[in-house]
Amino acid sequence: MIASPAVAWQCPPKTVLVAVDFGEASARALALGGVMALAFGARLRALHAERFEPPPYFTIEQIARLEAERRASQAAAAAHLARFAAQASTYRVEPMIVDEPPVEAVLDGSAGADLIVVGTHGRRGPGRWWLGSVAERIVRGATIPVLVTRAAATAPGDVFERLVLVHDGTEADPNTRACVARLATVGGGSVIDAGSVTQCDAGVMKGASLVVVATSKPRHSGGITDSIAKVLGACERPVLFIPVR
Repeated sequence: MIASPAVAWQCPPKTVLVAVDFGEASARALALGGVMALAFGARLRALHAERFEPPPYFTIEQIARLEAERRASQAAAAAHLARFAAQASTYRVEPMIVDEPPVEAVLDGSAGADLIVVGTHGRRGPGRWWLGSVAERIVRGATIPVLVTRAAATAPGDVFERLVLVHDGTEADPNTRACVARLATVGGGSVIDAGSVTQCDAGVMKGASLVVVATSKPRHSGGITDSIAKVLGACERPVLFIPVR
């Protein structure tokens, strides 16, 4: 599993990075990112990954033509990303087109960011609360907070009304608790400390507008345990993973 570089991040965020694949879930992610950026005066960046790999048997002349086509394609993708972002959020967005695989592009692009927002299709599998491997690998590989949302999750404007804080075995540290409290101020909401995620009351989770998981272990090496995945299997709400410092 590829992990993003260990970087300092702050809460509330000053730079929000949103992964965009032009699907409905990434439109919701952009809307959520816009709410965060507006509330805290943060920069909002939208990143789309478009991998370009010419066939190895191409000649130098053919590769040169393909390179020109790649530049034109990237320019068109940047314009499309700008239009897509404008439709999803009224907040000013900085579009980024990156020639990398999606997971690597997001993790590399998160350097200097304080929060990653990513959408997931939310398809289910045994013991899994998402099947979108891109979203899962981003959460496991990132060293900064990651907010994951489904397309049909809580409305962006209401997501900070009722925050439920859980942890994966080690209680959230003061920095994490302070961060959650600041996020709750976005919507004048409340924070419920539900303790360990394996013991969290299903009714509390269901009533949350945002579930916050304080993760104490290296997420790329199994910090998100199977028990957490199972408990969150029925969670339709956005989930924010915050690494305990």
